[in-house]
Amino acid sequence: MSLNAMKHSRTVFAQRVSGSLLVCFLTAMVGCGVSRVEPTSTDTIENGLPVISGKQLDEYVRASKSPVLVEFGVDFNCPRCAQTKSDVVRLRESLQGNIDVIRVDFNANAQRVAQLGGTICPTYVLFDQGEPVITRSFPISIDLLEGEVLRLTEP
Repeated sequence: MSLNAMKHSRTVFAQRVSGSLLVCFLTAMVGCGVSRVEPTSTDTIENGLPVISGKQLDEYVRASKSPVLVEFGVDFNCPRCAQTKSDVVRLRESLQGNIDVIRVDFNANAQRVAQLGGTICPTYVLFDQGEPVITRSFPISIDLLEGEVLRLTEP
């Protein structure tokens, strides 16, 4: 192989790697859907879960008298969130009275999710006394998540 052919091969390879990295970066930045509009109050209930804004999250978990399990997810354009949606509603009903289960928009709070150790939506973070206790990202069985949450919040 000539020197020019080797240089050309390296250039093509570098361009393909750069392009792949750019696609990965943009996917991570954009998240799972296109919406970045957050609800402004806790009065919103979508699909059986109260939805709060990321700005309200810290205050909400600090003020809660019980542990809070937060689902960072989206309501459209995400097959993973759609797949777990009914299970999370069932989980909320199962834990009612002991642990609060709420939703915060993943896309509008992707940086916060990453700070909490989340990698993809949906991501679940358990807060107790205002502090994050565990972070779990998809894929996770909701039944396993429930068992872990119950073990960590036992008196």
